[in-house]
This record gives sequence, C-alpha cells and structure tokens, in this order.
Amino acid sequence: MPDNPITSIEGETPYPDDEEWQVAFEPFQGHPQAALQLGFHLTALKGHIEGMRKQQALETLDCAIDQLYLHSDFRSVSRELFRVAITGELTTDKEEALRYLGVKI
Repeated sequence: MPDNPITSIEGETPYPDDEEWQVAFEPFQGHPQAALQLGFHLTALKGHIEGMRKQQALETLDCAIDQLYLHSDFRSVSRELFRVAITGELTTDKEEALRYLGVKI
C-alpha cells in the first residue's frame, strides 16, 4: 500500500510481515498442492524481479490481482472500487457505501 498520511502509522511498512502472510495463506490450509503451485508462481515472480524483468513481474502481479478480484466481495460491485480499496485510496464515503451494499472490507 502506498504511503497515505490518513492511514499510515509511523514505522509501518507497506510489505506484509510474517503474521500478515499467515492470515493471507490461511485458505491454503489443507490444500498442499495449491500451496506448492503458489510457491512456484512466487518463485518465478521473484526471478523476474531479481533478473530485472520488471515489466514481466508487474504483468504477473496485475494478473494475480485480477484473479483475486474474482474471489472478492467486490466482484458484485466494481473492479475499480477493488483497486481503490487495495491501494489504500478508499474514502470514508465509499467505504460506507460498500458496507451498505454488503461488501466486507
């Protein structure tokens, strides 16, 4: 998430820590093949970044974000609002409207 003076906490990093990764990967519990497959994808992405193939890495991440959108509550609302939410640009008004529509944030 980019620095946002409204939501940023001093010393907070935009990168997930161990606990956040644990939460993110909870759905893989009991699905070892899916976890292995994601490991392959993350390793390939790491290789793109290390190999300075930045464009390929960005395209890979965009593809992953698009697929995550399909599994989110935002699918019933808007891809653009999904982007706004995950980039930390969601206003209070839009957040309230999403909650009214039943989208969990």
